[in-house]
Amino acid sequence: MHGYVKLEGIALQLADTPQMQRLRWIKQLGLASLVYPGANHTRFEHSLGAYHLAGLLADHLGLEEVDRMTVCAAALLHDVGHGPLSHATEAALTPYLRKEHESIIDLLKKGDLSRILESYGLQAPDIQAAINGAGLGQIVSGEIDVDRMDYLIRDAHYTG
Repeated sequence: MHGYVKLEGIALQLADTPQMQRLRWIKQLGLASLVYPGANHTRFEHSLGAYHLAGLLADHLGLEEVDRMTVCAAALLHDVGHGPLSHATEAALTPYLRKEHESIIDLLKKGDLSRILESYGLQAPDIQAAINGAGLGQIVSGEIDVDRMDYLIRDAHYTG
C-alpha cells in the first residue's frame, strides 16, 4: 500500500508487544473474506499503515517530537482492543464485556504497552485521548483521518 514502512524506536517496541501481535490474527474485514476471497488482510497490517500515514502527516505539519510520538503511537495502537471478527461481533459482545474496542485505557495502562509508553515520556490517558480524536488526535480519529485513509485504500485493494 504505502511502500516500505520503517519501524524504529517506540513504534518498533509497541509493534512487538503481544497486544499488537494478536492483531496479526484478526481480519480487517471480519467475515467479508467469505464473499471477497482476497479480503484476508489484518488489523496489524492496517495499524502499520495508519501509523505510517500519521508519521507522514505529523512531519508535514511540523509537529513537535512529543506530539509526533503521541499521534503515531495512537495511530499504531488504535485497533489494539479489537476482538475476533471485529465489528461483526461488537453488537453481540459489548453488553457482556461492558466495553467497546475504543475503551482501551486498561490495555494501555498495564504491562508492556504502559512500560514502553512511559519510557518515551508518554502517558496512557494521552494516547487514549488521541485515539478518541481529542486535539491532534483528529489525525487518528476525525472526519478525514489516517485510520480511514488507510482502510479505504487497503480494503479497496484487497476486495477488488
